[in-house]
Amino acid sequence: MSLLEEYQKHEKQIGKWKIEVIDYYINNIEKSLSYDKIIYDKFNFEKFNEWFLTNCQIRACYNHNMDEVSKAVVDFTRERDWDQFHSPENLAKSIAIESGELLECFQWGSKYDKKEVCEELADVVNYSILLADKLGVRLEDIVMEKLEKNRKKYPVEKAKGKSTKYTKL
Repeated sequence: MSLLEEYQKHEKQIGKWKIEVIDYYINNIEKSLSYDKIIYDKFNFEKFNEWFLTNCQIRACYNHNMDEVSKAVVDFTRERDWDQFHSPENLAKSIAIESGELLECFQWGSKYDKKEVCEELADVVNYSILLADKLGVRLEDIVMEKLEKNRKKYPVEKAKGKSTKYTKL
């Protein structure tokens, strides 16, 4: 499916954002192109599609909530009968391995490939979703619970602008 077809499919969700992204592309990437040309010229639209997927990660075309994402990840695994390999221990190991691959993206300095980083981050999140499912918990619930604990450990008035551990604040 082309990006234009994606846009048309999700147009109500994208709304004004679509125009802003295309305008940004025209004004900052392809300054010589007119709006009409970028929309209707197949060659340039393919070029825009490539740029968009690389730089914007098509995040605005999808408006999924965490339940939908979690269900899709779990269904993907079950359809392939991989659940049999996913003990909590194996999933925790996989999170650590994928986290190492994410860290490898930054191994030789602060320059990184955004697409590669996003792919590795997605792997970490996918395994995290599977571990949460295996444990019978919802990620958003345990994240919010942990955030509340961290608010108590790191009150704004003591922790703002500091990287000190809470025991030394």
